[in-house]
Amino acid sequence: MNDQMPRWSGADPLAKIRSLKQQAVEDGQQQELLAVPDKPLAKWENQDPIATVIPDTPLFHLARGLDYTVPARLVKKVQPGCLVSVKIGDQLAHGWVKTIRPGQPTRKRLRPISRVLSPYPLVSAASFELADQVASRYVGNLSQILTHAIPPRRAGIEKEFFASESENSPVENKPQVTAGLNASFAKAEPLIANYLSGKELLESLGKAKACKVVWSALPEPDKSAPFSQISQLVASSLNGPGSVLCLFPTGQLAKDFSSYWKNNAPADAPSALEYHFELGANERYRSFLKCRFNQPRLVVGTRSAVFAPLKKVSLLLIWDEGAESYQEKSAPYWHVRQVGMLRAGNEKCSLILGSFSRSPQAQALVMSSWAHELTPRKQQVQLPKIYTPEYEDRDDPTIGRVGLSSTALQFLHHALEHGPVLIQSPRKGGRLGLSCANCLAPLRCPQCFGRVQQVREEFICNSCGHHFQFRCSRCGGQVTRAAARGNTRISEEIGAAFPKIPVINCDADNPLQRISAEPALVVSTTEQEPVADGGYAGALLLDTGMLLSLDQIWTAEEALRRWANAAAKVAPGGGVMLSGDPGRRLALTFKQRAFSQWASQELQERAEVGIPPTAVLATIRADQLTLRKIQEVADFADAQVIGPSQIGEQFQLLVRSRLDKGEVLRQELQRIQAVASRKKWGSLKVQVDPLEL
Repeated sequence: MNDQMPRWSGADPLAKIRSLKQQAVEDGQQQELLAVPDKPLAKWENQDPIATVIPDTPLFHLARGLDYTVPARLVKKVQPGCLVSVKIGDQLAHGWVKTIRPGQPTRKRLRPISRVLSPYPLVSAASFELADQVASRYVGNLSQILTHAIPPRRAGIEKEFFASESENSPVENKPQVTAGLNASFAKAEPLIANYLSGKELLESLGKAKACKVVWSALPEPDKSAPFSQISQLVASSLNGPGSVLCLFPTGQLAKDFSSYWKNNAPADAPSALEYHFELGANERYRSFLKCRFNQPRLVVGTRSAVFAPLKKVSLLLIWDEGAESYQEKSAPYWHVRQVGMLRAGNEKCSLILGSFSRSPQAQALVMSSWAHELTPRKQQVQLPKIYTPEYEDRDDPTIGRVGLSSTALQFLHHALEHGPVLIQSPRKGGRLGLSCANCLAPLRCPQCFGRVQQVREEFICNSCGHHFQFRCSRCGGQVTRAAARGNTRISEEIGAAFPKIPVINCDADNPLQRISAEPALVVSTTEQEPVADGGYAGALLLDTGMLLSLDQIWTAEEALRRWANAAAKVAPGGGVMLSGDPGRRLALTFKQRAFSQWASQELQERAEVGIPPTAVLATIRADQLTLRKIQEVADFADAQVIGPSQIGEQFQLLVRSRLDKGEVLRQELQRIQAVASRKKWGSLKVQVDPLEL
């Protein structure tokens, strides 16, 4: 194994330039533990079975599991995985039965289970195991993970599901699929078989051999994602036993792939079961029940579908693995990529991480030999040409000085001769960041003092929606200047420059899925770009340096991902132009499509300063008193502690360790949260490998 993944050495990167010595703080001394007798002294003679229940509670120290007795009236209903109601203090809480053991004497009197809400085994042993691993990896508790993995119960849907004989029979569980399934998706380029080592991958999937792959995909401009190539991978895997689980960053992409599969797969091929939030609460719970009890062959979903309770998974495919939506926004802030890795290890299934670009986390898997690359051959298909006028010798004084330079306007004119053109805007709205053009006083809403944007001739407050006419209270001026432009303002400017060409505006409030091949100017915010029939003739990416102005570690990889996704919608022979100042390094990376080389260099730089994924880093946020208590009881002997530092009204502590010491740090962070919860120290937020750095 050739492991070349950079790792943080453990040395403090700022040790040489620190001017102030941190005073040594005496470690908190733990009380000596009392010797535990070999056999607990039994005080209560209990004959009822004992169930370990994972309650749905915000109390960290209780959410890891509590013991309850199973009264005789519920013995036939309670089984591992079922949903019950239990008492915690004076309140009732829902909980999942993890295990049941025979009755035995206990030291304390145990409470009985109050009620069985669902007698069916909703949570399998494999789901409990995966949830436990995710909780350990992200220093959470089992209850938090199960809340994300299991949709809220819908009693009516559950009753209807189990009452239906057709739903009860596993009609989807076909051991083999017709040979025509592969042929139906292998009609035109790009073909997975023509990739470097593509044939070997398809053969491995067909034989159900587990393989870990980081896939650099070729674009399919007339589709919102490379559905044909994904279908080729899915079809090969369906020729063997087991189910296929495909994850997409948005529910719309999941629906688009499901529709594509339905329209192109043979009639006797397994149908795609959708499992995502956009289905609604009832249909989402129905899909969960089908995954748990019917074992469908193909499941298509979004973030939480990574926990879909399939009995045997042969392939787990995550498309656009670096998308922001794959990061869970609530504690313990798990990421689909890492959960997929854990599940692939448990079930010995194949894992494919696909995208048009490359995240540093995916590159780390390649460099550590955990995964192999699937890359296209040179000149396998014709790709759009990429232009970076800011870093090319062009005789155009307007570059970098005006919103639309002469070079950009010429690019649009030329592309419109061949079809529609995409114009990507990083922001939504009209003129943003307004101030008085005369005295530079910031423009605020007269009602709530909120931020204001200008749409045509109207000034609109972003907070309260108040419409008003502007007159500067300081100098009386009525002319404004804008620090930035949104897609609405850009549409107005484009419409004035091209009065005979239709201008289409797309954003989250005005979504559009597809446009015709007729010449048009499509102004869209990022992630909302519609698909053009046959692909766009060109794409102009505006204000490319805006995202990079944010002081976060993820901005460069996110910028490359957004640009690559937009370029993938451009037809072969078309062009893509970057407008703005993204920096020479990123511009050349995008122009040369050297995403893996950029990710390798990014990992080297992160290893020098100890930033994930080259090190384990955790943030602890709380009030100042709580952080002081945590520092008194914590044992971070093998880790480096930075801070505390004040962020807003709270204080933050950074704790960092080497990768080989990461498990010790995670266990200590879990212990600290349990202590803080039991002693009621107050609100505490712990996050491992945070993006906000």
